[in-house]
Amino acid sequence: MTPAMLRVRAVLLAAGLAAASIFAGCSRSATSPGVSPDLKHSWEIAFNRGDAGAVAALYAPNAELVMSGAVPVRGPSAIRAAIDVMIKAGVKVRIGSEQNVGNEDVAYVYGPYSVLDKAGGRVVETGAYLEVWRRRRGIWQIDLDVNAVGPPIAPAATTSTSGAAAH
Repeated sequence: MTPAMLRVRAVLLAAGLAAASIFAGCSRSATSPGVSPDLKHSWEIAFNRGDAGAVAALYAPNAELVMSGAVPVRGPSAIRAAIDVMIKAGVKVRIGSEQNVGNEDVAYVYGPYSVLDKAGGRVVETGAYLEVWRRRRGIWQIDLDVNAVGPPIAPAATTSTSGAAAH
């Protein structure tokens, strides 16, 4: 495993621990799903139709996108530019959701993703992601989106908390 992959996996672990501590300290129990499955799935739909603007609109003004082997990207305009580069490469994505848990105005979503060379094409990358979402003035936005290249994650022992494809 390369040093960059180790750093990304460490960030995934730290983000997961941070999300867990947020939920552990809340007086209300966590609910599932935290983010509506339709909203979650809109990332994949917008990306696959080539709409980088719609993908970027899901991110908070101070959001950060962290991808294996790349410098972290901050803010919707920089995230839009990064997404646009991926879209122009002609790839498509499939995004699953193993966990989608929320408590009041904070939620996290974790799951596997696959990058395909074109719609329905050959898988060229697999990995896992963790998103931290926050609801502001009634609107859910992504604060942190961490993606780590690697083998697909095994399904959780319990039933998944939301439908299949949703990033």
